[in-house]
Amino acid sequence: MSSNTLVCPNCGAPLRLYAHRLPDGRLVCSKCGYVIEESPIDLGPEWRSFNEEDRARRSRVGAPLTARIHDQGLTTYIYAKRTELRARKLVALQANLRSHGQKKLISILQEANRAASKLRLPSRVSETMARILRQLYNTGILRKNNISEYIAAAAVIAARIEKHPLTMRDTAEVLGVNEQDVWRAYRRIVTKLRVRPAAPPRPQMFVSRIASKLNVSGEVETLAMRFATLLVSTGLAQGKPPEALAAASVYLASILLDQKRNQLAVARTINVTDATIRNRYRDIVDNFYIEVRL
Repeated sequence: MSSNTLVCPNCGAPLRLYAHRLPDGRLVCSKCGYVIEESPIDLGPEWRSFNEEDRARRSRVGAPLTARIHDQGLTTYIYAKRTELRARKLVALQANLRSHGQKKLISILQEANRAASKLRLPSRVSETMARILRQLYNTGILRKNNISEYIAAAAVIAARIEKHPLTMRDTAEVLGVNEQDVWRAYRRIVTKLRVRPAAPPRPQMFVSRIASKLNVSGEVETLAMRFATLLVSTGLAQGKPPEALAAASVYLASILLDQKRNQLAVARTINVTDATIRNRYRDIVDNFYIEVRL
């Protein structure tokens, strides 16, 4: 109802003339002082913030639980000024309690987060990788001299579980570890934790990335995806590098749609020789009948 049609319940004065809103939100009659409406419930915070960092620090709602932090993000942080000696002592005590007995796990997860950043893994893959490393930490098989290869192997397993395109070779190259050591760690994780990673990545998972690097049109990417799908459905992709098959599909599609990229440029996108692209290209043209309409 509009205040223009109401009167004060106490004195009968028209509210359109005598209604007054106080700073605390109450609506009163300025003629007799009767409180017509109490202040509404303030659902906002009682503090003010002037930047995003200050707003995040004062918020009472924390981030969701995450396996990438040793305490899963449940820590309450205390902030103290330099002049507050007692508060600074409390901060130091809290920091010691937070890391007590978990320094090794903290170090492992820090290394894992750095590796995930280098590999540009999405958050879902990083979370799965962190959970795998936590389980390995509890088994006691992680040592200072093998952490890097187990982190690399965990990243590959997590990527396969989450269906993210990541090969063993790329992981070893980016993280600077030996590929054979990563394979040994991979087998140890699968055996020890009884993890069932998904099947190796398919060629379709690499087509978009290769097409983007070669700067070809969406039509080329679509046609290359069709070639990659046919290779998988007919069984021709069995036992062959999925990245090379994807690259060969993009190469052939670029030729058919008059956006040709040379074999060497295509090979460089996945760090292989042009002979590899040539061999995989023959797998497509020798086994499929391709009709080009001019």
